[in-house]
Amino acid sequence: MFSPSATHRQRFQKAILIFLFLFLSVALIITWNTPATGYESSIYRSTPLILWVSLIASVIVGIVLVVISIAKKELDQNFLWKIGLLLVLLCYTICVALFIIRGYYMWEIRGDPASHIGWIKETFNMGHTPAGDIYPVIHIYLSEIIFLTGLELVVLHKIVPIIFSVLFILYMYVFAKAIFSNTATALLVGIVSCSIFRTDFYLNLIPNGLSSLLLPLVLFVILKYLYQRRLAWAVLLSILVILYPIFHPVPTMFIGLVFLTLWIPHAVLEIIRYIRERKIPLPDLKCYKFELILPLLAMFIWSIFWIASFRVWDETLRRVFQTIFSEGTRSEAMGLLGTISHAQGYGYNIIEIGIKTYGVVMLLFALSVLAVLLLLRNLHYDRYDKPLLSLLGPFGVLSIVLPVLLLFDLPFNAFRFLHPFMLLMSIFSAYALYTILTYKGETFLLRGTTVVAVLVIVVISGLLLGGSLSLYPSPYNLGMSYHTTHAEVVGMEHVFDYRDVTTPLTGFSIAPGRFADALLTPEEKTVQRLPMYLKGGDSVPWHFGYDTHSSLSSVYGKEADLVITSRDKVFYTDLFPDMAQYRFTNQDFERLKVDPGIDSIYSNGEFDFFKVIMMF
Repeated sequence: MFSPSATHRQRFQKAILIFLFLFLSVALIITWNTPATGYESSIYRSTPLILWVSLIASVIVGIVLVVISIAKKELDQNFLWKIGLLLVLLCYTICVALFIIRGYYMWEIRGDPASHIGWIKETFNMGHTPAGDIYPVIHIYLSEIIFLTGLELVVLHKIVPIIFSVLFILYMYVFAKAIFSNTATALLVGIVSCSIFRTDFYLNLIPNGLSSLLLPLVLFVILKYLYQRRLAWAVLLSILVILYPIFHPVPTMFIGLVFLTLWIPHAVLEIIRYIRERKIPLPDLKCYKFELILPLLAMFIWSIFWIASFRVWDETLRRVFQTIFSEGTRSEAMGLLGTISHAQGYGYNIIEIGIKTYGVVMLLFALSVLAVLLLLRNLHYDRYDKPLLSLLGPFGVLSIVLPVLLLFDLPFNAFRFLHPFMLLMSIFSAYALYTILTYKGETFLLRGTTVVAVLVIVVISGLLLGGSLSLYPSPYNLGMSYHTTHAEVVGMEHVFDYRDVTTPLTGFSIAPGRFADALLTPEEKTVQRLPMYLKGGDSVPWHFGYDTHSSLSSVYGKEADLVITSRDKVFYTDLFPDMAQYRFTNQDFERLKVDPGIDSIYSNGEFDFFKVIMMF
């Protein structure tokens, strides 16, 4: 078959890139002009198909250009891989910002972001952080942005996580450059990092997520401090050591783990060499006393001092003590097994759900294990990057610690450490892919590309596709969308303004305490006296009790305020259709409109406020 010249090939590639940029632009315009008109249980299903086609095509072409350039060692000769890399990063940015492009009013006001919005408002209005604020950094930071720019918090709570998510990829590339001696591996790290999506970290305004997205920058500073031993890096590291304990304790624990374990692989390697050769001295670890132990001790003391001044410290110690010394204490693993058993009872395929949710994690872990084996092989020939060998310490310890944490029931669960773990796995996975790509590329060239290069392209494309499908909660991954509509916020404002605070509030998925945190002042929250979530007897019974009673009022012994949202109506019919017949059906919500024991107080199409009355 005729093989085109390099000039013709570049012209063809340029034409494809121009077409994809135009195609992506048209798709974005169409998506922008078709915003969400109500609550969407799946952003994947609601977004115009043309955007997904353009994103998938653009990502694949971008990956192909980068991987082929690496396989053929043409990074210095061919500049088109840079355009391909830009295309991948652009698609990544579009994915994380899609809920903004689709016109979502707010995001996850049923969860932690609502409380953090309330703390930011208090910090801005009072000029200082409120009492009991264990994560003051992000609240002070956003208060200053509001003061300087005048931007509304409704806008900032969506934009700030997106900015951190984009910076995360840049930090991963910089971090990889500090580890590897070649640019190609760092490029693969940047691309693979685009696949480690976690909804709570990438899209939510929460200190744990934002601080975790900055971890590559922290690790970069640590490596520079450790291997260059310059005062500038020591100063930067000191700032981070002081900052992180008041940013969030979970990433702080990971940084402490890094300080504690970075030296272990080198020490083990030197001990093995000493045993084998008997010619080299045992490793001298005195330098680590100042380079790693002192920052670790400083961070540990400051963290304990800070966290011990809050109630969560006592709660954590109590749960650890109960788990270790008390019999029958419920652990996170037991709760997980109970959920699995419950889901299987309704006919759900746990293996399929696990692959959809954690398929990217499994593939990254498999590639990381392969990378460890390749690294050990290279150690035999004394061909390895010292920083990469250092990362074996925290990677190995986390591989053990994560399962162990499942045996406890702590305020922070094992999955809180999944993002740092995936961060490390991205580094090792890129190393494995680069090693395979360059090794095979020397012997199996096939018309300008390699057989193994195609495999690498398929693997990376699969990682990005799997990661993007798990980014947003949807029926695909059995997650309830975090979309909060403007009508829902307006409806809750009406409830707060006109409800009788002595009448109990009931509903299904509404989180009255979270909305109170976001919308009310501390004084107003004291008057409302609302629970954070509706649990147990506070929530409505299945089918609103219509399976045993003719009216919902028969279930309650007194008057109650009932809140129903669009999310409630589609929760089981869209998310868990096999369970709808046992929980709520469309007919149940229709019966509310004709129930003689219920008066409609307020409705705006997305939000309904009822009064449950007594009929006797």
